[in-house]
Amino acid sequence: MKKIILSSLVALLFASNLIGQVNKVPNPSFEEIGKVKAPGQIEVVLEWYSPEGMKPADVFTTKTKKAEVQVPVNIRGRSETHDGETYVGVLAYSEREAKPRTFIQTKMAKKLIAGKKYCIKMHVSLSDLSKYGCDNLGMHLGSKAIKAKDIEAWDIEPQLTFTNNAIVSDQFEWVPICIEFEADGTERYITIGNFAPQSAVKTQKMRRPREFKVPQTRDAYYYIDNVSVIAVGHLEEACDCRPVETDKPTLDVVYTKNVSENMEGTTAEKVEHYVVHFSKNSSDLSDEDKSKVDEVVALLNEDPTVSITVIGYSSATETPEIAEGRAKAVFAYLTSVKGVSANRINYKGVVPEVNEEDGPAITDAHAEAEDRRV
Repeated sequence: MKKIILSSLVALLFASNLIGQVNKVPNPSFEEIGKVKAPGQIEVVLEWYSPEGMKPADVFTTKTKKAEVQVPVNIRGRSETHDGETYVGVLAYSEREAKPRTFIQTKMAKKLIAGKKYCIKMHVSLSDLSKYGCDNLGMHLGSKAIKAKDIEAWDIEPQLTFTNNAIVSDQFEWVPICIEFEADGTERYITIGNFAPQSAVKTQKMRRPREFKVPQTRDAYYYIDNVSVIAVGHLEEACDCRPVETDKPTLDVVYTKNVSENMEGTTAEKVEHYVVHFSKNSSDLSDEDKSKVDEVVALLNEDPTVSITVIGYSSATETPEIAEGRAKAVFAYLTSVKGVSANRINYKGVVPEVNEEDGPAITDAHAEAEDRRV
């Protein structure tokens, strides 16, 4: 019996060491940490740090009693880990650049092998209290440690971003982002964050989950977990993180985001937090979404100086005409059913642009509200 137990322990240790050797990223799930007492303590994570001259990134863990940095609930919302008991957080976008972005960085034990293909991967989740989701969240592999002055030159191109550099907007699940990458043999440092200038960053307004009563943060803040760089030959499955297409009905956004309870702001700002969803290839309003439009009607009745433009969108897999049809459906409900003056409402359809290299991409949607008292 003792020999069997000993053999099992040896096998377990061997497997653990093998996993560590396969993944070139040290401390990939941020489990080896010191005491976390407050935000901005990336330095307590073994092998990880923020680039020189940059504001320190945050660490969240079950191993602390400090509410601000706990898992699953913390100052940024609620999220379980993807792996283990710890994840880190980076600020990828801030409205009007009011707050500095944050990044995380590590050094691999050895350079990657020139000509060898690797799967580089990370898991990300947008925080619940972020007012925005953004694109350009990425991972860069380079020969030297990146510093603040390097990032602020805005010429760093990460090898890894989300599919078609789309906006990462999932607040409830961890999103895997990966790509197969051929090394040139100089790569030693890994840096994660948003490397694009503010003018090149696209954003999407997010609704605040009803469980939270505090205001949203006017930024895009992401949790990061389970980072890996693994040679393709060691993978059990293909290095492919693209969303799986199914035959199930999909949702397409029509206009503005769904307002949160007790949201502050002008009537125009409140209207711009509503969203109406449509099933794929449909422009029919459901009863649930009619109730959302009813809330917009109430806001418009409260302030007759506000006018709106209803913007309908179609996805890349639908006919272009359906975009305007969706906007028109909302317009018709507002005017014909609810009696809102047509003089206060415009509508239009927007179809996704097609990139010749990447193919058609699905765009998000928004509404424009105008306060005519200005």
